[in-house]
Amino acid sequence: MARLLKSETTVHSVEKRLDDRLKRRSEDSFGEAERKGLMLAAKVRTFALCIVLVWVAVDTQSRGISFLYDVSQVAVFAMLGILQFLIAKHSAHARVMNYAFVAVDCALLALISSIQNPFTAHDLPPAILMNGSQFTYFYLFLMQAAFSFRPSLVLWCGLCIVIARTGMLVWFLNQPGTFTILDLTERTVEDLLLARSDPNFIFLGFWVQEILVCLLVTAGLAALVRRSRWLVESRIRTERSRANLARYFSPNVVDRLSSSEDNLGEAREQEVAVMFVDIIGFTAMCEKDTPGEVVAFLRGYHDRLGKAVFENGGTLDKYLGDGLMATFGTPEPSGQDAGNALQCAFDMLDSLDDWNHERKAAGLPQVRIGIGIHYGPVVSGDIGNQRRLEYSVIGDTVNVASRLEQLTRTLDCSLVTSSSLIQAIQPADDSGQSLVEMLEPAGEQDLRGRRGKISVWAYPPK
Repeated sequence: MARLLKSETTVHSVEKRLDDRLKRRSEDSFGEAERKGLMLAAKVRTFALCIVLVWVAVDTQSRGISFLYDVSQVAVFAMLGILQFLIAKHSAHARVMNYAFVAVDCALLALISSIQNPFTAHDLPPAILMNGSQFTYFYLFLMQAAFSFRPSLVLWCGLCIVIARTGMLVWFLNQPGTFTILDLTERTVEDLLLARSDPNFIFLGFWVQEILVCLLVTAGLAALVRRSRWLVESRIRTERSRANLARYFSPNVVDRLSSSEDNLGEAREQEVAVMFVDIIGFTAMCEKDTPGEVVAFLRGYHDRLGKAVFENGGTLDKYLGDGLMATFGTPEPSGQDAGNALQCAFDMLDSLDDWNHERKAAGLPQVRIGIGIHYGPVVSGDIGNQRRLEYSVIGDTVNVASRLEQLTRTLDCSLVTSSSLIQAIQPADDSGQSLVEMLEPAGEQDLRGRRGKISVWAYPPK
């Protein structure tokens, strides 16, 4: 019992580590996306402030140094935007710095909005400054925060805006002469209208509306950013799954599996064609090569054979050093599986012939392979443990196909197939039947580790 509990604990621990690893990879993917988003946001912010700068230059009534003061306020925010762009592009701490920039932006805008132009000849009552339209510029910061894939930054920006605007309210309420509806002895409609005509009256209803709308917009943007992040995470998982499938299946099968809700890993019995391929004399051929040369050779070799598998609708089960195992009819069987397997074998031999011509011209040894194909029932599904799972097939058909590949040495040929494969090729399959005509019966042969003989066909015929 204790051993069982320990095993379950180990499985849960492995699953947790795998989940943590996937989460870290997603965070790393979003880190780069967020960095580019912050750079784009800084560009958009600078462009928007340029438009505001033009508007201020046209709308202001100030002249001379007073005009320059008004324009410089916008220029300061534009320079902060450029600084944010540079930090997002070059600094590894841009994510943390962005929270500080948001706080600085909101505090600076609140300060500028609370202080009158010292070079103007007209003194405006504090209430007019409080009730002015500069609050709308806070939404530029919200827009910038939304460009990041981080809902927490949007929420932080909304909180900073609320704090900054509330600080402005407290500041103006402490200025001499200002009053609110709370200071009125009578709060009739007539008294309120009379107070609203006073430039020192601060209408708290405006502040409440501003804070309420700001909170709603912030919450909505944060939810939108969170949903966008979730969609991107889902797309990343989908693309990763497609990439994993593409390692084994042909592109058309990948598309079909990606759009299907069927569980590929569930074990099921089906009839498929199983192929084994191996290089004859690989050890002797590469015994003088360096490890790097061997790896480069195998990559070129696997690339040619894997291409033939995928072009014929096969599944690349696994690479086996200098060989490979492929199946035809997984995960979904068809009436052409046997013919596709045979066509794949001849495509491999043709591809190796072309490669050998290149190698001969380069003074390199020729590559000779042995191919064995058998058709019959297998059990397909995910095989392995929680740390490593792979889609594969098992059964006697796999063992027979492996033995047929080894039989190519005995029969001194390149391809050996079982009669079961030949019989599985549909009579209406003209292409498959023409390939069968290229084979020659090789009689019944003994297979190592298997009772009884099996009827086989070989290519090239002796």
